[in-house]
Amino acid sequence: MKVRSLVLLLAIALAVSLPVSAQLRCETVGGVLMTNINVIAGVTNLGPVFGDLQGSVGATILSQNGDGTFTVQHYWVTSSGDTILFRPATLKPTATDDPNVVAVKWGNYISDIAGGAGKYLNAIGSLSYFGLADFKQLTLVLRYTGQVCYPQ
Repeated sequence: MKVRSLVLLLAIALAVSLPVSAQLRCETVGGVLMTNINVIAGVTNLGPVFGDLQGSVGATILSQNGDGTFTVQHYWVTSSGDTILFRPATLKPTATDDPNVVAVKWGNYISDIAGGAGKYLNAIGSLSYFGLADFKQLTLVLRYTGQVCYPQ
């Protein structure tokens, strides 16, 4: 009986001492999104998302910074009606031979997940993007990949 109690006590102590990341269930996600730039009130992008996080995305450019980067706030609603909240992200665009078009390289645009509603309540993770934005045609197409982690 004492041995069983000691083993149980040690098991509980080990479980409590595990890092938080060990108590998360994580999944890799990926897909494509596209938006029309500045479609709502001249400041918010809006468009569909395909892939693991399919639904709709909106993004508001909060600021164009002195170093050529943009601060962007995402709004994401999945097809099932769940929402994903994000911290403001910094987009570092790369110039192309067309002054109206910028490239988004992997790693130059990362958005951090800060919870949400439904399935994404208390979720964490991040997404990285790759694609092009055309400020003359007011279109944006991006691939996304990343990881979403949910509390156990």
